[in-house]
Amino acid sequence: MSTVTRQSSELTSDCVNPVLNATKSVFEAMLGCTPVRTGIALKEDTQPRYEISAVIGVTGRAVGTIALSLKASTSIEILYRLLGIRAEEINAEVCDAVGELTNIIVGSTKAKMEELQLSISIPSIITSKGHNLHYPSKVQPICIEFDSEIGPFAIEVGFASNE
Repeated sequence: MSTVTRQSSELTSDCVNPVLNATKSVFEAMLGCTPVRTGIALKEDTQPRYEISAVIGVTGRAVGTIALSLKASTSIEILYRLLGIRAEEINAEVCDAVGELTNIIVGSTKAKMEELQLSISIPSIITSKGHNLHYPSKVQPICIEFDSEIGPFAIEVGFASNE
């Protein structure tokens, strides 16, 4: 394994616990449900698990991406839990709710990793089956899968040193 890959994998691994803790805290506080981790693995492909993804870029002493991937039904339930609004399908309000939830998770993660002096972008939302997320070439992302009473979702995390 190359030095760059080893450094990327180690840095990504160091980010897992802050992401797990932030995800659990935000889902409990904002949505009133407790997510349960059902799997964790290195990503070998570019397709997220589900049809809606909120993607946030991260820069600082590390560079990378955190993406929240959700089933359509899970994203619709997030809108309802956050704002009390019912939707029949993914629409602008659902996308806004998913983006805001992702922003809160990534902001909480960033606060737990102060030593990296991270800045985060605004979330980009992608809605389609079979979409792809591309990480910088030196980043090997990890996919963390969850289940919850509002449905399944996954978070992809990939970081590399920027020094």
